[in-house]
Amino acid sequence: MVRLMEMSSSLLFAIGMFLVCGLTSGRSISEPNNSLLSSGGDSNKLIAQDWVKITAAPAARVTHVPGATVELECEVSGSPPPTIHWIRGSSPLNLLNEMEANVVSEASPNALVRVRSRLVLEHAAPTERTYTCVGRSGSKTAFATTTVVSAPHHGRQKHNITSDIISTLLNPSGGAQKPRIVLFYTVLLELMGSDVVLPCNTIGRPRPDIYWLDVNDNLISGQEPRYRVLPTGELIITNLKWSDMGGFTCVARNALAKDTITTFVYPILSEE
Repeated sequence: MVRLMEMSSSLLFAIGMFLVCGLTSGRSISEPNNSLLSSGGDSNKLIAQDWVKITAAPAARVTHVPGATVELECEVSGSPPPTIHWIRGSSPLNLLNEMEANVVSEASPNALVRVRSRLVLEHAAPTERTYTCVGRSGSKTAFATTTVVSAPHHGRQKHNITSDIISTLLNPSGGAQKPRIVLFYTVLLELMGSDVVLPCNTIGRPRPDIYWLDVNDNLISGQEPRYRVLPTGELIITNLKWSDMGGFTCVARNALAKDTITTFVYPILSEE
């Protein structure tokens, strides 16, 4: 740990960029700026300009059994932290039920992050549809599109409409659903001393309970005043320290099951 502290900021930035960017895919409207520090010497900023990249795009074509649940996953890197939206066909963003669950709260404006979003389509329609993952960071945009189609079935299968109606009446909410964490950071780089917010947006019925574990796998219960879990599931870390380096784990649990993710937090030494 002592040797790590003695490493130059430039080397730390280089390692951080490797952690955040990785291999890229998808289409980006703009290329990232290679400078990690502001050209004006502002030590409060990690990079000079907004940038965004699709670092893991959903498959270009997904085939499913009619009525099955389909999950699309998209990962975006950028700074400031990108928001992720999903568009179905040409529908406006606000028509998608999953929109709110896939938007990052405004926080850590100078951070460099890798954010992952999952779009869960329950009882996917038998018709062919396209879904586009849109990542935005400041004035920059990147996107990746996938086509969801149902697998051809052999023979005729009689559909029981009466059964569907009865099921809907008995379960107007659509029935129980296992918890799924649909938006979170996989990696976050931020200057030491900053306040950061780690998202953990979930879906599920009944609504999942959310709790976090620190880098030592201890339950975050409020005893550490720098850590606070919001009712919406986000973890706030104030006055980021070197000791915060490591994986913070979010757990979402309901009566059916649980889902977990880990965000790797990388504090950065500022150049004075």
